[in-house]
Amino acid sequence: MRRSKLNLKVIFKITQAVITEKPLSSRGRPRTYSDALIIAIFLYQILRNLSYREVLEEASFVFGQAPALSTYHYRVSKLPKKLIKEILKRLAQKLLSKEGKVNFLIADGTGFSYLDLYPLRFFRGLEVRRVKAHIRVVPVIVVTASGKRVVLTAETGGSYASEVKLLTEALGDIEPAAFQGAHLIADRCYDSIDIIRKLRKLKIRPAIRVKETFRKGVRHPLRKRSKVLWEGFGRNRYLIESLFGTVKLKMGSHFRVKREEIAQKMGLGVFALYNMYLWVTLFVLLSPFQVLRLSPDFSNSFSTFRFYNL
Repeated sequence: MRRSKLNLKVIFKITQAVITEKPLSSRGRPRTYSDALIIAIFLYQILRNLSYREVLEEASFVFGQAPALSTYHYRVSKLPKKLIKEILKRLAQKLLSKEGKVNFLIADGTGFSYLDLYPLRFFRGLEVRRVKAHIRVVPVIVVTASGKRVVLTAETGGSYASEVKLLTEALGDIEPAAFQGAHLIADRCYDSIDIIRKLRKLKIRPAIRVKETFRKGVRHPLRKRSKVLWEGFGRNRYLIESLFGTVKLKMGSHFRVKREEIAQKMGLGVFALYNMYLWVTLFVLLSPFQVLRLSPDFSNSFSTFRFYNL
């Protein structure tokens, strides 16, 4: 993944294409800046690991004007997580419509820190559990027949949120029978009858590593079946771990914010940016013989881009 593939203008154009703007209310002061612009700046902030002031300086340089610091911070704090998830899911739908056949799905969890950096490598046991300044993200990725990894959906939670509950919520975003017959690979952290039953309703075959010991074997028939499928497909789980390494190497594992709710939105934004990168890389967004310019009319918050042939 190369961050240079995504600049602020490209992120803005993609965001405009995939989200549905809410109609403006007839009451109160009309909005100067659209949700698409605010989200695009927010995603660029995540991509470059910038502070609020730094990203607004760059936005002002690119667009000619940008929201005030207080306005931008307020708009980001009011952005619903589901809007960023909508971008993530719609990009996944577009990518999968181009890629075609699905090999299997993989689910796993990862974490990002925020507020102050903390050296967890020096902590042990109870000291680690006292650290609250991090969030959890549980994405579900699709591995296509061509080997591409697309982030289908994701769910975020607090520092010690249950990953079983997060995965259950993420699976709720998948349409029934959309991946009929595919396998979902997951580690034994997700060995839950509720998850296996949820997957069966979606017509997805669970290949989840089950918990067992020498004294206590596997008794439930659904878990026995999951164990057999894990033995056949579990070796592919490394694909999601390597994806985590890629996104953290390029975008970092620490968010320069103070509030957990904003850090959770950034956790979703990381994987939305990964899907954007795939879209730009696989299906060229802009022709090399065209240049992207802003319309001189800023009354609709930079809502129109125009193409001019060279």
